[in-house]
Amino acid sequence: LWRFHVGQWIMWTMTNTGPKPGSPSDDGYFEFCVPPGQYYVEVVMPPQGLVRARPNIGNNEEIDSDLTNANGKSTTDTFILTSGQNKTDIGAGFYPMATAGNLVWVDENLNGIQEVAEPRMAGVLVEAFNADTNQKINEAETNANGIYMLDYLEKGNIYMRFTPPAGYGATFPGMTVDGADSDVDHTYGPYTTRSFYFQPGLTNNNIDMGLAFGILPVDWLDVYAHKKDDVHVISWKTANEVNLSHYEVERRVKDGKITVLGQKVNPVTNPDNIRSYTVEDSEINENGIYYYRIKQVDFDGKFAYSDWVSVHQNYIPYFNMFPNPASTEVNIEVETISDASIVIELLDGFMKVVQTIVSENTGREGRNKYKVDISHLPSGVYNVKYNIGGDIYYRKLIHLH
Repeated sequence: LWRFHVGQWIMWTMTNTGPKPGSPSDDGYFEFCVPPGQYYVEVVMPPQGLVRARPNIGNNEEIDSDLTNANGKSTTDTFILTSGQNKTDIGAGFYPMATAGNLVWVDENLNGIQEVAEPRMAGVLVEAFNADTNQKINEAETNANGIYMLDYLEKGNIYMRFTPPAGYGATFPGMTVDGADSDVDHTYGPYTTRSFYFQPGLTNNNIDMGLAFGILPVDWLDVYAHKKDDVHVISWKTANEVNLSHYEVERRVKDGKITVLGQKVNPVTNPDNIRSYTVEDSEINENGIYYYRIKQVDFDGKFAYSDWVSVHQNYIPYFNMFPNPASTEVNIEVETISDASIVIELLDGFMKVVQTIVSENTGREGRNKYKVDISHLPSGVYNVKYNIGGDIYYRKLIHLH
């Protein structure tokens, strides 16, 4: 029994549980006779594999458990006793502990599956947390075989947090059956698992972590940007997002200053392993070219960038077409101030494509020149369609034989 005395908490007295007076059985009875004051009770259990029951369950204070851990492990809330008062409703319930394990291994082929030939990792710290309060319950380290065991876990939702060695991240989670996969999916922060519900006496030996060494967590499949109505739309696709924390979209305009757009973009889940993302930029008041790139950040703080992509905002590239009218050939010049896709098509009066003059995924920055043979076309008025980085423009061409 602890008492607040002369400005500090001191252990006032102690006793062992035993038979209740007038009762024939040993039923965990205890009693203190103390002066008035402020107190709390601590129950010190022998190492018998028992953990406290959940406190304050139900409406009958006489039969519930009162160990709230308010003043440390296996303690009650504080209470005040007055002269002559009898407080007889302090109970402490216990039941068999739950346990958790099992393995930390190095996933050398990055398939997210435990394999016999892959090495195990010793010395990895594993911590168990209450998923409702985020309070740490227990911790352990893996042994020489990569095995860990966490005991004295109480009933409730619990998640694990692993601390991998320097240079290692987490492999893909949930790639096979629960006993052979990795469970680190970062649900509760870096290197954490989802929550697991533990019952009294339950053992869960399928909570594992696969380590991935020295890799950045993204394969870029596509990054592109275009103008839509009054916004710029930045989109990207990725695969193999290993150990990925989040994305950030960076923007650069003509002054060269790089800024970050909006909030962090969290990774999405997709069973096909292809992830798609889209962010809109509405702060496009200046004319000119807007450049965008994607920054991916992993759980170790490492990062890498995609290539820059661009969008023209109210910018008209240079066009020149001569001679016009023309009879056998025409020269076309297009000048851009950045690398951009260039598609030039010749359309008839019904806006049907009769000739693709050029189609380049990445046109060169500067002046691009093209000589076009039109001798085989009938006389008439044609439209030349320019698609520069997604922006479309038209010019008239008169063809005379």
